[in-house]
Amino acid sequence: MNEKKINQTAELLKVIAHPARLKILLLLADQGPRNVSALQEELQLEQSLLSHHLIKLKDKGVLICQRRGKEMHYEVNNTLLEKLIHLLSERIDQEPVAAA
Repeated sequence: MNEKKINQTAELLKVIAHPARLKILLLLADQGPRNVSALQEELQLEQSLLSHHLIKLKDKGVLICQRRGKEMHYEVNNTLLEKLIHLLSERIDQEPVAAA
């Protein structure tokens, strides 16, 4: 096993494990690129908190952003990660929450 790849994958999973970041990723994977205003409206997050999470996701390579006029649009970086997010989404929709 490649320890470097395992550590990189663990870091990636840590970054997406936050509930707000997971919501962002699920929305983008499901509905496609969005600007900050659209994300804020759909997720009901404060702009500063949303920006914080977007920066973390972008810095780790999970999201890419493209300028469209005056706006930045965010989207999931690659199809493998998008497939993972869709699988997680299906699990969230289907599995009952286990008691802790």
